[in-house]
Amino acid sequence: MALRRRDTEFKHLGVSYLDFKRVQMDRVLTGFLMRLNHKGLTSRLVRRNALSAKEFAAEFTDATNADRFQGFADHSDMARRWVETQLLDVVNRGRPTQAVAGLRPLHGLTYRFRSSYHSRPYGADAQLYEMLRHARGPLGALALEQLRAFFFTGLGGAGPAPAQRVPVDIETQAVLHLNSQVKADSPHNIKGWYSAPPLCVGQADLLADDVVRLLSLKDLLPRITMVEYLKILFAFHLALGLFKTMKLLPVAVARSAADPACGHDRCPASTAAQDPLAGCPFRVGLFVDVAGVPGTPVAALAERSAEHWLRRIPDFVRAGYTVRKLDEFAEHLVGQGKESRPSAGHFTVPELLRFGTDAYGRARDEFFGSRLTAILDDTPVAEQPEEVRPLLDESMGLAPFEKYLEVLMAYRGPYHHKYVIDTIDSLLLKNRSGAAITQPHGGRRRFVLDSALLEVLVQVALLRLNPQGSASPYSHHTVSLRLDEFLAVLRDRYGLYVDRLPAADGFGPAGLDEESALRANAEALTTRMREIGCYDDLSDAYLTQVITPRFALTEDGTVSAGGR
Repeated sequence: MALRRRDTEFKHLGVSYLDFKRVQMDRVLTGFLMRLNHKGLTSRLVRRNALSAKEFAAEFTDATNADRFQGFADHSDMARRWVETQLLDVVNRGRPTQAVAGLRPLHGLTYRFRSSYHSRPYGADAQLYEMLRHARGPLGALALEQLRAFFFTGLGGAGPAPAQRVPVDIETQAVLHLNSQVKADSPHNIKGWYSAPPLCVGQADLLADDVVRLLSLKDLLPRITMVEYLKILFAFHLALGLFKTMKLLPVAVARSAADPACGHDRCPASTAAQDPLAGCPFRVGLFVDVAGVPGTPVAALAERSAEHWLRRIPDFVRAGYTVRKLDEFAEHLVGQGKESRPSAGHFTVPELLRFGTDAYGRARDEFFGSRLTAILDDTPVAEQPEEVRPLLDESMGLAPFEKYLEVLMAYRGPYHHKYVIDTIDSLLLKNRSGAAITQPHGGRRRFVLDSALLEVLVQVALLRLNPQGSASPYSHHTVSLRLDEFLAVLRDRYGLYVDRLPAADGFGPAGLDEESALRANAEALTTRMREIGCYDDLSDAYLTQVITPRFALTEDGTVSAGGR
C-alpha cells in the first residue's frame, strides 16, 4: 500500500515545532541564539562547507594577531587543542569521520559559524523561543531580553564591533575576533513558518520564570558554567512541555475541544504561587530514582514511571495526525469558500478541533473518503498487509476519517513512536550530565535525578523575587529551604516525585514495600545534596537541616561571602 507525501505529513506547528529527532543541546542552543538575534526568525547566512579545527586555530596563531592573542603563535599545537576542546562543537569526536558542527554556544554570534549539515536543532530551537515569546505577563519578554544581554556581551550598541571597555573572557574574545571577518546576516522567514503559542502556556510561564531566576547569578558564576546550566534547564523544560502535550492533546482531540482550563486567559498556572501549577488538570508526574542504582526497589518504581509515559506515545501520535489532517481539511474548505481563514492567517489547534465535530461529519467523510480511495486504488487487495485489512472492513463501523487515521497509524505509527522516544531521550539527556532519564545496556528506561540537574534546580529554587519597590524590578534574593520544602518545590513546580508516588500518572496508593523505597529515595536525596555542597544538618533538630545557597544575594543586590 503506497502512502503519498500528503498522507504522511505529521508535523503541525500548533502542536509542536519539534521534528521528533535525536537532538544535541549545543546545536539547539546555537539555533536558539540565531532566533534570539532575529526575533524568532532564522538567518539567511548559511555555511555549507564546514571549517576544520586546524583552520579555526590558524586564526589565533597567525602572526598578524600576535598582539591580541599573545603566546598563541609560540604554542600552535596547544592553541589548536584549546580551540578543538573549548571552542568547537565537534561531531564524531576522535573518529576518522570527525567534523566541526560549529562553535560551542558560548556567545550569541556563534551561530554564524555553524555547519548547516552537522548543526541541526530539529525545531527544538523554535519551540524554545516560542515558549518564551508567548509566556504571559512581562516574564517572557524579560527572559528574552536578559538572554540577549548575557549571550551578546562584548558588542557595542551600533553593530557587531567589540565594545572595548567591556571586560570579556578569552572564549568571548575569540568569538568576537572570528565574527569580525563575517559579513552581517539578515533574518529569513521560512515559508509556512508562523509564531504559534504552546499548547500549555503555564509551562511557558514556568520556563521564563526559571530563566530570569537563573540569570540573577550570571555575574557570580563562570560563563561556561552558566551556559551549561542554561542548556540543562532548556532541555528539561522542553521535555516537560512535550510530556504536557502528550497528556493534554489526546484528551482535547477526543472531546473535539480544548479543556476549559487550557488557554492563554484560562490557564490557572501562576509563577507567583507556592504551587505554580495548582488547578492544572494535566500536571506531569515523574517518579525519579535519586541514587541511580539499577535493580533496587526505587529503580523498579522509576522504571514503572517511565514505562507509563512511553505508553502514552501511540495516543499522542494519533492525536497529532488528527490535528494535522483536520488542518488539511480546513484548508480544503477555505479553498472551496465554505470557511473563512482566521485573521492570524492560520488555524490554531482549538480552532481545528471543531472540524472534528458532527457538524462537519459529512464533508469530512467525503474529503477523507476520497483520500482513502486513492490509497487503496494504488494497492491491489491481495497486496494489502494483513494488519490493515480488518481496518477497512465495513463491519468495523469506522467512518472514512477514522479508517484513514487507522491506516496511517498502521504504517507510520511505529516510525513516529521510535523518533518520539529518541526525542524524549535526548531532551532528558539520557546517560549524560544533567540526565533525568537513564537506560543501562540491555535494561529498561527509568527516570533519575542527576547531580548536574539537581544543582540547577537547587539554584533556581533558592531564589525569590524581591519585594515591590526594590531598586531593580524582577531582581531576586536567596533563601534557605528545609529539605521537605525543597521536595515540595520539585513536586509542585516540576512534577518530580522523590518521597511520594505520582498518583495521577501510573501509581496507586503506596504499600508497605513502596513506603520503604520512598524513604530510601529521600535519604539518597540528602546524600546527593551533601555531595553538591548545599546541605547543612547542624544538629538533630529538624529545622536546622536546611539547603543553603552557595551565593547569598540580599534584597539590595549585594553578595555575602556565601550562604553556608
